Amino acid sequence: MKTPNILLAASIALGVVACSNIFQGEDTLLPYHSEDPLKAGEISLPVKVDPTFGWAPQPGSVNLGGLKSKTGGEPVFVVLGEGVAAGYRDGGLFREGQLTAYPNLVARQMGLTNFTQPLFERANGNGTGRLVIDEGSENLRWKEVTNNLAYKEKGSSIEFEPYTGKSINNFSAPGFHPGFFAANPSELLLNEITYFRNNPLPIEKNNINYLWDKYAMPTALASRFIPANTGTGWDRINMLKPDLGIIDAGLDINILTHIQGAGKGLTISQRSPDWELQILNNIEKTGMKYVYMTIPDILDFPYFKLYTYESMVKKTGKVPQIIPNGTTEIRSVEPGDILLPTANVVNLYNSTFQGPLTDADVVRAQEAGRPEYYNDWFIKKFAKDYGYPIVDFYSVYKKIMAGQYVSEDGFRIDPSFPNGNFFSADGIYPSAIGQAVLANEVIKVFNTSYGMQIPLIHIGNYAAELGKN
Repeated sequence: MKTPNILLAASIALGVVACSNIFQGEDTLLPYHSEDPLKAGEISLPVKVDPTFGWAPQPGSVNLGGLKSKTGGEPVFVVLGEGVAAGYRDGGLFREGQLTAYPNLVARQMGLTNFTQPLFERANGNGTGRLVIDEGSENLRWKEVTNNLAYKEKGSSIEFEPYTGKSINNFSAPGFHPGFFAANPSELLLNEITYFRNNPLPIEKNNINYLWDKYAMPTALASRFIPANTGTGWDRINMLKPDLGIIDAGLDINILTHIQGAGKGLTISQRSPDWELQILNNIEKTGMKYVYMTIPDILDFPYFKLYTYESMVKKTGKVPQIIPNGTTEIRSVEPGDILLPTANVVNLYNSTFQGPLTDADVVRAQEAGRPEYYNDWFIKKFAKDYGYPIVDFYSVYKKIMAGQYVSEDGFRIDPSFPNGNFFSADGIYPSAIGQAVLANEVIKVFNTSYGMQIPLIHIGNYAAELGKN
C-alpha cells in the first residue's frame, strides 16, 4: 500500500482489534475480511471494575527530591508514549488497561492527584474491544469482546466517542507517532478517512496479523484528547508547563514492521532519528526533567513464537515453503526464520493449506530487526548529548524472558505464555502485573537520578488485588 508520506504510513498502519468494516451506511470502505483461524468468535463481557489503588501513598506524602512546580501546585508529570504507556493490552485499549498503565501507577506512587489520562467512560469501558483466550480451543485462539465499546457507531473502527475530561498528562496511544505533536490529529484523521475511502486495503493485507486493524486507529485515539481547533500536541504540552516526564517511543513501529513480515517496512537499523530528535528538541524547550526508555527485543515475545519452524515440521512432517518478495522461486523456510500467526501459517499447520507461504507470513532471518542499533545509536547516544537518564527496558525484558526477574517483595515474574503473569493475552504487550514491573523500573531511575524517594509498588499485594496471583 502506497501512502502520500511516511507520517501517514506510520499513523495508519498500527491499530487494534480487527473489525468487519469501517463505516456503516452509504459512504463505506471495503470490508476488512479474512478467513481467520485465530478468531474463535465474539463474546460479551462486563466492563472491568476500576482498581482501588488503596495501597498507593497519600497525596503529598512522598519525597520528590525537591522537584518544584512551575505553576506553584503539584509538580506536573507528562508522558509521551505509545501502546505500552497508553495501557494497550489483550489486543485492545480499554479502561482497566489505561488505569493499570505504568505511567498511571508511577504517578500514584508519587502521590500525585493531578495526573490525568483520556479514560474511556465506564459505559464504553471496553474501549476498542479486547481479546480473551478461548479456553475451549485445541490450538491457541481468541474471542473478541464486542460490547460496551467506545466507537461512535457500531461497526466503526475509526471514530470514537470524544474524551470530555480535563486536560490530560498521558499523551500516549498505540502506534502514536511524534508527528501527531507537530500537527492536530483530529485534522489528520479527516485526511486519513478520505484516503481510505479512495484506497481500500489491498487483498494481501487480509493475510497479515488479524489481531491488529490496519486503518487509522492511532490517529483516531489521539483525536479523542487533542480535538480539532485546539492546536498541536506540543501546544497542549507547553500549556501544562511540565516539570517531569517520560519518553517511551520507538517500540510500536518495530512491532508493526515485524507483524507485517519485516520485508514490508523499515527495520530499526534503517530508520533515521528524525522522530526522536523532534521529541527531544521540543521537550528540551519545556525545561522539564525526564527519562527515556530503551526498547525491548520484540522477537523474544510469545507472539513471534506461537508457530515455530520446529513445531511446523513436527506437525506436518515437511519443511514449509515460501516465495520471497520480488521472486518467483520457491525456497524452503529455514530454521532461523520466524513464522507469523497469519491465516496461511495457521492453516498450513492445520493441513488446510498446502502453501507456499509469502513474505507476509515469515520474518526471514536476514529481515529481522534487532533493537540494539536503535538503543545504542539513538537512545544511548542522545543521552550523552542531552543528558537524560535511561530506563533500560531492553535489559529488564531480557531478565524477565530468562525467568530471572523477582520483584523486591519476592514476587516472581513468569514470562511463559499464555499461563504466565507478565504478558497479556495478545502475547506482545504486558499484563497489569507486567505494567507494575515497568512502573517500578521507572521509579528506581527517578529515585537514583533525581534524588526522589518514591516507594516501589508491592507487586504481590497488587497482584492479589487484581486476582492474578
